[in-house]
Amino acid sequence: MLKKVARKISAYYRPLFVENLVGKQDEYPNRALLYYKTGWFLKNINKLEYRHTNEWEITEIVRILNSLGFVVDVVDRGAADFNPTDKYHLFIGLAAGDSGKYYKKYADKLPSAIKVALCEGPEPTLAAKLVREHYAKFNLRNKSSLPTMREPTIDFDSFAKSSDALLVIGEEGQFCYESYKRHNLPKYNFLPGCSSEIRFLYQWIATRDRTKFICFAGDGFICKGVDLVVEAFSRHPELSVHICGPDSEQGFFDVLGETIKNSKNIFYEGFVGVGSKKFENLARSCSFSIFNPAAEGVTTSVASVMIAGIVPVVNYETGINVDTIKLGIKGNSERVKSTEDAIIMASSLSDSDYKDAVIKTIVESQKYTQQSFSTSFKSSVSKIMQDFLTN
Repeated sequence: MLKKVARKISAYYRPLFVENLVGKQDEYPNRALLYYKTGWFLKNINKLEYRHTNEWEITEIVRILNSLGFVVDVVDRGAADFNPTDKYHLFIGLAAGDSGKYYKKYADKLPSAIKVALCEGPEPTLAAKLVREHYAKFNLRNKSSLPTMREPTIDFDSFAKSSDALLVIGEEGQFCYESYKRHNLPKYNFLPGCSSEIRFLYQWIATRDRTKFICFAGDGFICKGVDLVVEAFSRHPELSVHICGPDSEQGFFDVLGETIKNSKNIFYEGFVGVGSKKFENLARSCSFSIFNPAAEGVTTSVASVMIAGIVPVVNYETGINVDTIKLGIKGNSERVKSTEDAIIMASSLSDSDYKDAVIKTIVESQKYTQQSFSTSFKSSVSKIMQDFLTN
């Protein structure tokens, strides 16, 4: 409750525009406008402490742009009446969901700037379709009529027409990046950075139970596929799952709350901070993470538990490459059944096969560090500068 009040106070007092952000260098020949979130600038911008993926990324993007010779201005994603002057060489803005609904408005006012749509989620038209389908199937299975949550409503085709390039989260060949292929624009990519507070202890392999899973999710449990997890595990009392995440979607609990409450193998843990004592207790006992969402960019909740060596059992729409681990959820037609099949297969791994899967998980998770974010983002912005500013 106190956290919710604090967030509201922070949102009320956050500056809608922060300008002239520079580092320690003497010369800044260019100016960039970043359309993102400004609430973090109420705090200490020079403090690299990890608080939340987006908060850390905002300050890091500013530092990266500074290192490339840009003075940086930041406009908040909620600033409806901002009227930028055409003085920028580069404009990077949230554009892949309703949180970036003013992207086109500002892009069209900056004819001199290179306009880069920052896509931190899958192509919105496709994502909206997949989310609607997921809710329709949920309502059909449960004889309910819940409205969709987290369905993009923006006209991304018009956003793309106002852009020079797309900067997309995720690897080429994975769901999010590939979802933008229909837009005939140059595409660049970057990878998200997870908390540096997460650790993996090799001894955990021996303490883990092959029948125990964790479902680590964010807002919107239904579009995150937590409903599929509950329904699948309710049919398999020999397996168990710990669901971690906020209780922000009341409809989910209205429909499935009693199933969870009356179950002896499905446990709702509430919000669990990464790297916390509770997080490590779960990492010590749970062998696998299970996630079957409708549409994600790169699911940082899954990447986070991968860093702790928890083996992912996920679908293609999670946006994470699990080809080497070979425990993905296959097929989308009967999604509860495909979730069941995946958890049964995972729980049957031998000790040696499980140990091999953990090592492959740790290797794959190294793509999702703060350093990988900094390196991939700076590399792509540098390529954009080479491709546009020097021509």
